[in-house]
Amino acid sequence: MSYALPAVLPFVVVVALLALVGSIASATVLAQSTARHHRTRVARHESIPSYYRRLVLAH
Repeated sequence: MSYALPAVLPFVVVVALLALVGSIASATVLAQSTARHHRTRVARHESIPSYYRRLVLAH
């Protein structure tokens, strides 16, 4: 079975755009989370390992 390029191209473009939007959204959420945790950790004067160890063990 062969696919005609004009029929497949819109599908590829839509998938690529969805991947781009998803990666931008993921990077934004990760940056916001990192910034929020950084402010909290610095305010408590905790090291990175002790802060995240306590955060993981709290769940």
